[in-house]
Amino acid sequence: MRKILLPPVMLALCLIGIVAVNFFGIAIIVLLSGPVKFVGYVLIALGAFLPAWGARLFAQHETNILPYKDPDRIVTAGPFGFSRNPMYLGMLLVLLGVSVLYGTALSFFFPLAYFSVANGYYIPYEEGRMAEAFGDEFNAYKAKVRRWL
Repeated sequence: MRKILLPPVMLALCLIGIVAVNFFGIAIIVLLSGPVKFVGYVLIALGAFLPAWGARLFAQHETNILPYKDPDRIVTAGPFGFSRNPMYLGMLLVLLGVSVLYGTALSFFFPLAYFSVANGYYIPYEEGRMAEAFGDEFNAYKAKVRRWL
């Protein structure tokens, strides 16, 4: 069993990074200002909702939520019907929302970093485990539902 840096910890580190670069005045190039920042609140709300919905479905289907533990079941209901990774998508939306609220160019580095780690490390690792555990059933699901959206 290989333990990894859990995605919520990565999310927290990225949120701290966004706040820090703006608090300490490192992020000086402003890309967004004014009423467009309202979109940030919408992204944060949607981003918080998706992982909560996914976690609820995992609990209902009695499958574990920890990425380093063996998968129990494939959940295809709810947000898993349009994204194979709605929890990662939600966390990315939270980061994008906070970046929009700050509106600085450097803020957008952190959602990009999160996406890169999730897409290049977390998701391939988990999908490999799912393919090993569920074979054709997972491959059929993978063929029907996109990785992100």
